Amino acid sequence: PAMQSNQSFELDESPWSKRKIAFRNLESARVALSDPNLLDSFFKEWNATLDFVDCAKQIGCSTDFPRQLPLHGVNILMIGETGAGKSLLVKVITGDNSIVTSSTHCGTTCELRHKSECGLRWIDTPGFKLPLSPEEAEKKEQSWWEKQKTHFTWSRWLQRITTLMTKRDLKVRPLVAVYCHRASSRVIPQRMLEIFKIPHSMQVPLILAITDVCSVDDSALAEIRTAFKDVIMQLGYNGLGKPASLIEINSEEKTVRGHRYKVTGVKNLIEEILNHLDPRACLHLVRRPWIGSANPGRKEDGAVAEAALLQDDKEEEDEEEEEGDGHSSELDEGEASGSGRPKKRDRASTDSVGSSKKVRS
Repeated sequence: PAMQSNQSFELDESPWSKRKIAFRNLESARVALSDPNLLDSFFKEWNATLDFVDCAKQIGCSTDFPRQLPLHGVNILMIGETGAGKSLLVKVITGDNSIVTSSTHCGTTCELRHKSECGLRWIDTPGFKLPLSPEEAEKKEQSWWEKQKTHFTWSRWLQRITTLMTKRDLKVRPLVAVYCHRASSRVIPQRMLEIFKIPHSMQVPLILAITDVCSVDDSALAEIRTAFKDVIMQLGYNGLGKPASLIEINSEEKTVRGHRYKVTGVKNLIEEILNHLDPRACLHLVRRPWIGSANPGRKEDGAVAEAALLQDDKEEEDEEEEEGDGHSSELDEGEASGSGRPKKRDRASTDSVGSSKKVRS
């Protein structure tokens, strides 16, 4: 309608990107997640943005891949160390009591997908262990084998996270990443930055969740908060001009040092995830045409290009042979006519054939 009426249309005026979602309490947030129509306006703006891309015929981008999102839902990737509370957080949000949780050992051994009726899909990943920074590892006496093993394991985890972020499968590829860190665990800024830069460089919103905040005292929590703010400052803004978010969470009620702590921060996390969803993220999923290709989304590899060149050379050689046969027939006709002199070949055609040979060589 905006295009038919010749009115200017700006994606920033989208009602989804302008509104700010807020809930009164955790219960109201859970009710909202159980509403199958919660993300209808988001998917509507998502498809509207892709419609404008399709209207720009001069771009020639393919929107088939991002249009599959409403069928699979919006993925939220949960990553973090072992025992950071990823599974417990998903359990509290979804209300699925069948989710196995553990704060001492790895409760999740493979990637599990849990869904909310609104269309959010929570990808719970196995936990890992942050290795020491290179400076600290040098001070610690380790054998060469232990250092290589640690490096290989850590590189494999980084590659796994990168694969999830770039996979051409909307059943797995996330639109929001949540990093969980247990308050009682050690903060290793250098290793955390290596993880955070992966989603940050791919324009995927990043939320840092400090879990189990009741397990440490106020002074320790203040130090952790300051350390994470420094990491966020070093990380900077992503390509969309947005920094990472920081939320403090207590996922379950518990008594610590004689004080009863309630569930806090989970509502804020749900709000932050929904507010980070942007229909313009579909522009990162469209396929752009390759330079020199006739069809969008298709790339001619070296073998195909080389075969095309060989075919052109063969056609030129066939044309030259036909021309040679024509000249020989003219020569035969001249001899048969008794003139004793063959017809002279056209100088222009001779020069053109010679020049074509030089160009091919």
